[in-house]
Amino acid sequence: MKRTVAASWVARLGLTVALVAIAWVAALPAIPPDPVPAGAPQNAFSAGRALEELRVVARAPHPAGSPAQARVRQYILARAKALGLPTEVQRRRGAESSMWGGWSGTVENVIVRVPGTRSSAPDVLITAHYDSVPVGPGAGDDGVSVAAMLETMRALKAGPPLKNDMVFLFTDGEELGLLGAKAFVKQHPEMRDIGVAFAFEGWPSSGPTEMRATSVGDAWLVRQLAATSPPVWANSETNSDDERLYHGSDFGVFAGYGLLSAEFENSGSATLQHHPGDTVEAIGPGIVQDHGDTMLTLARYFGNLDLGKVHTSSEDLVFFTVPGVGLVAYPTWLASLLAVVAAILFVAETVAARRRSRLSLIRLTWGTLAFLAVFVVGCVLTWGVWELLLSLHPHAKELTYPDFEGSTLAMAAIFAVAAAVFVAASHTLSRWIGAVELAAGALVWLVVLALTLALFVPLGSTIALWPLLGGVAALAVIAFFLRRTWAAALLALVSAPALVLLVPLLVLQVHQPDDGAAVGVALLLILLGGLLPQLLLITGRLAPEVRDHSERAETTS
Repeated sequence: MKRTVAASWVARLGLTVALVAIAWVAALPAIPPDPVPAGAPQNAFSAGRALEELRVVARAPHPAGSPAQARVRQYILARAKALGLPTEVQRRRGAESSMWGGWSGTVENVIVRVPGTRSSAPDVLITAHYDSVPVGPGAGDDGVSVAAMLETMRALKAGPPLKNDMVFLFTDGEELGLLGAKAFVKQHPEMRDIGVAFAFEGWPSSGPTEMRATSVGDAWLVRQLAATSPPVWANSETNSDDERLYHGSDFGVFAGYGLLSAEFENSGSATLQHHPGDTVEAIGPGIVQDHGDTMLTLARYFGNLDLGKVHTSSEDLVFFTVPGVGLVAYPTWLASLLAVVAAILFVAETVAARRRSRLSLIRLTWGTLAFLAVFVVGCVLTWGVWELLLSLHPHAKELTYPDFEGSTLAMAAIFAVAAAVFVAASHTLSRWIGAVELAAGALVWLVVLALTLALFVPLGSTIALWPLLGGVAALAVIAFFLRRTWAAALLALVSAPALVLLVPLLVLQVHQPDDGAAVGVALLLILLGGLLPQLLLITGRLAPEVRDHSERAETTS
């Protein structure tokens, strides 16, 4: 008996350590890298050098049409001239915007070319806007991207020449309504020679860089990105129609024009965006390094790629980042097939468990309803708490985004409390309903969600499909193989899909709770629901001695 208890504690401790370790590895793509100092090799990207550029660019507010903006423009031109790179200023006179009291004037884009060894198009475009709002110096939005472009240009010049021309487009008037991007797309002849474009945006704070969106028909581009494996987190779940077609940034202009393109943007607090506090001091150096590593990787890969094979199609790919592997991508039909297979496997193992008296259908029904109740109550309560926090904020009327100063700490606390309450509630409910039935009940909703997303929103199916596949495997372990010595190890292994897919999303929600805390908690509960077998084993509800007792009780009844 003592040996059994000791083995149970070892299994529970080992599983706990394994889950924490996998979660940590899963979070790595969503954690900005350490900045590289200014003394790094000349052909490498250095956040230390780029920050010096940023201090000049974001010295003061520089809205379109202002003398300060002219200073930034001259600085960009001077830096390109010092590198010996050809430059051009595209002027669009008479540009009008309904913003800022009906502004009208001249928009001036800066175009810098890093020539390749090929003399013919297509070319690669990297773009960011160099204007700020009138009230803030725009270090995060979008000075960090401008500084990354300047440092990337320098690093490319210091290294071996690329095959394709790299076009660096510094757009003007983005804050006025994407005026510079629209002028380039509609009026500049270079637009006809662009094969692929990468747009960069930034926020204050220190959130990681992510691939926020790709243009419609992204199959070729995503396959190339999978080969490139840029050092950023990416998930097609963010590729909603709103992000892709109606995006309020320069990316939306290029994607709407039909150009094969992707946007990279760091997550961060919106508290300082379009605010006097958007200064260099508010920028985490890791953001600059993250932007720059991504930009330089893309430039060198696509700069040497045969872009004559670039093509758009009606096909989109489902994709996500796996730590240590890179970008994994597959067609949408495979997402639907996997969801159906997972649903069939779940039904099959439920039937098998019932026939072996390992599962009661009545208790499964209660487990299904119990998880739904916990999910709904958790999301509603979180929504109420978040709205209360927003209303109590001293500048509540001025907040234009659903976050605030200190929201990162608040989100982390909300996640911690929600997770603790869920584990405690699951432990208690499993005493009344049964551990296997409660875990299976949570999977019922994952089956419904995965099938719904795979059939109707396949690009967003990853958040439910892979946790479901791991959960189905875990359910089989606790229903049929719990007494095996390798059960805990297998449970640790099958926890990876849920953790890899959802932990980075939760990290991003902590940094930038765009949709409020309820959405983040919903993702957290999906994760915990898929990991219920592991959690119940850790809390002792699935220890062998407990399982033996429950089986004897079920046989007696």
